[in-house]
Amino acid sequence: MIVEFIGATGAGKTTLINAVHCRLEKTVKVTTSVDLATSLLGFKNVTNLTLQNLEQELISLPFFIGTLYKYNEYLHHTVKLFWRNSGFSMQTIHNLRSLERKIGMYEITKILGKDQVILVDEGPILALHMFASAKNTYSPEEIARFIDLLPLPDLIIYIRASVDTLIERTVRRVDPPREVDLKNPAQMDAYFTNAVALFDQLTQAENIRDRLLVVESLDIAGPKFDQVVNSIPQSILAGATFLPNNPL
Repeated sequence: MIVEFIGATGAGKTTLINAVHCRLEKTVKVTTSVDLATSLLGFKNVTNLTLQNLEQELISLPFFIGTLYKYNEYLHHTVKLFWRNSGFSMQTIHNLRSLERKIGMYEITKILGKDQVILVDEGPILALHMFASAKNTYSPEEIARFIDLLPLPDLIIYIRASVDTLIERTVRRVDPPREVDLKNPAQMDAYFTNAVALFDQLTQAENIRDRLLVVESLDIAGPKFDQVVNSIPQSILAGATFLPNNPL
């Protein structure tokens, strides 16, 4: 079972994944997409994010190339959109690398992740973040087409958070996303406003709603955090059918 966690930067995806992983490993075989892929080269437990990304790009490249025919329409549409916004630039290069990594890693989990639960932090759906630029010029129809073409996991867990919460957490991060200028409050507000709107549109799509679980972003020290962390593994193990925007 492939479970992809999605949400804007700062929503708390990694924290929630780590907590859910600890609960699940007591009763079922579980791993993350990163550990599954990097174990192919014997490089598990690498914590440096830059090295993790480089490893994933290297490992996933042959899987990505081998599936170009399968995702041709999705890739063509996605590349066309962010190329139009940023042209030939470092941002476009970063987006291309990220897209290759996400699709390649998705294929690795599909092929090698049988008989276990795979928790995914950065899957194909998170490519939606590429469109959250403060200069966003994409129409709802273009985003809807992107969503319609997405390769999907078995279950999507969306960690929803307000714009103010996302900005506050991003400012505190030691590794803020390169798309965000911490010295420009107006740009940050526009970026996260776009991101929240994009994810809200995603949750309403027909191909998403029947496999979606919505989690309100929580303070890790708050009383409801453990309750949510316990509920997610129970739902996964029960093989529950999730209703549209079913909240925890």
